[in-house]
Amino acid sequence: MKPVILFLSALFLSLSLRPQGSGPAGLPGQEVPLAQKYPGDQGIENDSDVLYAEKFNDGMRHILNRYSDVLNPEGMSIDSIDVPAGNTFSLKMTNKGGVNDGGHLFRQFSPGIDGTVFIRYYVKYPSDSKGYIHHESVWIGGYSPATRYPNPRAGICGLGDQRISIAYEPVNAPNMDTYLYWGDMKAGARGRCYGNDMINNSPSAQKLEWDKWICVELMIRLNTPANAYNGELKVWHDGKEIGHWGPGFPNGYWDADSWINDAAAKPFEGFRWRTDDKLNLNYLWIEFYDDTTPSGQSHHIKFSNLVISRKYIGPIAR
Repeated sequence: MKPVILFLSALFLSLSLRPQGSGPAGLPGQEVPLAQKYPGDQGIENDSDVLYAEKFNDGMRHILNRYSDVLNPEGMSIDSIDVPAGNTFSLKMTNKGGVNDGGHLFRQFSPGIDGTVFIRYYVKYPSDSKGYIHHESVWIGGYSPATRYPNPRAGICGLGDQRISIAYEPVNAPNMDTYLYWGDMKAGARGRCYGNDMINNSPSAQKLEWDKWICVELMIRLNTPANAYNGELKVWHDGKEIGHWGPGFPNGYWDADSWINDAAAKPFEGFRWRTDDKLNLNYLWIEFYDDTTPSGQSHHIKFSNLVISRKYIGPIAR
């Protein structure tokens, strides 16, 4: 993909990919979080550091038109009552056991995003889905060549010149953890590569709280140049930092495809997210994949207030 960020069409100007900022990425403690400037997220989409915002506030027809691949739109609806803050909206995704596995919204960004990126969103997991969660979260990443549809290639190792996938979800519900695909990811059982988890026994690890709006934020710093191990990942859960991995930190070790944080072990080498500079962050995947719901039953998930930015966003300001 070309390194220059182009404006999308005027139709989606308020929810568009913006040019890359020239300043350093904002981090907590360095300046006011973006959300603090926009109580209730009102107007946050117009901030010069915001690359994309999905507020689910302009009707299903417009929402669906913003995404290049939509699965099961019949199972999606807008809720203005069950929301994380006043004057906001949420998207409800519903499945039907024995009929479908849920649904998704997938958006391709062309060209993609390089450098450092923050993504924040709200998610609510209903307690009646206990035991039936598979993949239910927001994924951000990149494909080379870019596609207009998801292509995770689960189980395949390597592909450092073709694929990055980054998510935070109930990997082993009710435990929340990362779910990562990148070129140097580690293999698990039978030599297969599925999403690597990084949090595990960290003191700050969080458990899933059912029937509660959860604020998730990720910071991804892509490695530059492509042969460098200087990539980073940081995760916040309800505004609390629960993990930060980069070149030389934290200490720990790999147990198959799980990173175990251990102060007595060696430092983490850093992420080589990609082995080709042409691979960048060029997709957003809002996913509800539940393939275990019993026939005749229905489960759902809700998402709200998604923002992609060059600076730390933080929870919604009241």
